[in-house]
Amino acid sequence: MTKTNLKVALTGGIASGKSQVSALLESYGCFIVDLDIIAREVVEPGTAGLNELIENFGKAILSNDGTLNRKYLRDELFKKGRNRALIEQVLHPKILQKMKDAMDACTKGIVIVVVPLLVEKNLWHPFDRAIVVDCEVDNQIKRLMNREHIDQSKAEAMLLAQASRRQRLKLNDHLPTDIIENNSKIADLEEKVANLYQKLSS
Repeated sequence: MTKTNLKVALTGGIASGKSQVSALLESYGCFIVDLDIIAREVVEPGTAGLNELIENFGKAILSNDGTLNRKYLRDELFKKGRNRALIEQVLHPKILQKMKDAMDACTKGIVIVVVPLLVEKNLWHPFDRAIVVDCEVDNQIKRLMNREHIDQSKAEAMLLAQASRRQRLKLNDHLPTDIIENNSKIADLEEKVANLYQKLSS
């Protein structure tokens, strides 16, 4: 029996290809909710999220134009465990509420929610199933170095801050999970996503 509304979490390590997969699924008519985008929206100027961060950390977190200086937040504050916990305490409930509102607004079809920290934060409860975009660690590091213009040690450190591939691939213990392996050409990825969409929509 086809559900009128299928809620699917899409996750994967940094630089694994989540954006490519979500864009391909969107081209098939899936409704996309991206937590990276929501995370930016909840700290726009004038939002409660940004105001609470200013209350806690002062105006040093702002750029000259009044927007959040993400690099400062990441480099100066996020490194300290106590600061990280406080930042998450301020922002995560707001991000999850916006996610829930967006999911509730989609009453028909397939809603794909891009959740980078699905495994790290145990966020699988609202979903019917999951997609893990998986790739070799060497490929992730190369992509990260190119994308972020960083050296290998910084790229490796960013990977270590996330769940491991092994932990992510065990998501099937909690939800029916499809694995999309993204190590080769874009044409191969397109074919895999096409097959997956057929499965999800049948």
